[in-house]
Amino acid sequence: MSKFKEFTEKHAEIWKFIKFTFAGTSSSIVQYAVDVLFHYVVFAGLKGQTVDNAVFRFLGIDSQMDAAYAYFVAATVGYAVAFIMNRKVTFQANNGLTAGIVIYIIMVVATIFITAWMKGVFFGFAVEKGYDNAFVDFLIDLAVIIIPFVWTYPLQRFVIHKKSVPADEATEEAKTEVVSE
Repeated sequence: MSKFKEFTEKHAEIWKFIKFTFAGTSSSIVQYAVDVLFHYVVFAGLKGQTVDNAVFRFLGIDSQMDAAYAYFVAATVGYAVAFIMNRKVTFQANNGLTAGIVIYIIMVVATIFITAWMKGVFFGFAVEKGYDNAFVDFLIDLAVIIIPFVWTYPLQRFVIHKKSVPADEATEEAKTEVVSE
């Protein structure tokens, strides 16, 4: 048995977290590419127009239409890519797809609102304290990407992308445990 396969079997949970992180990073790259494409090409004609709606005001977001619309399209694509990668590769889920999608959408919408709010608060604090520069912006963006791991990994691992054991396999496992004792 190869060292790599031995490691992944011995440390299955660590390996799942590594794959989850890889899926998140990959989907973030896709999301960024879609965001740039939509911001600078598809919605370029909206540049200079601001979004003024109750949701954005509630979150404290004063955003340009081109950037806001591009973000929502890109986030949708990025989260869809992450869902598929995590379902198929990371957790190899075989539970109900419909329920998983519904719970995932709820988690994603909540995450978008929470991170948009956090980003607004963090940027507002940075500007107020005179730390309005590219490095601080990068740190804030990094924090807003990393903080959601606190709830997204456990939700996806234990709720959204569960790997169900078929009844006949569960029975075989139980028989094996009884025989081995």
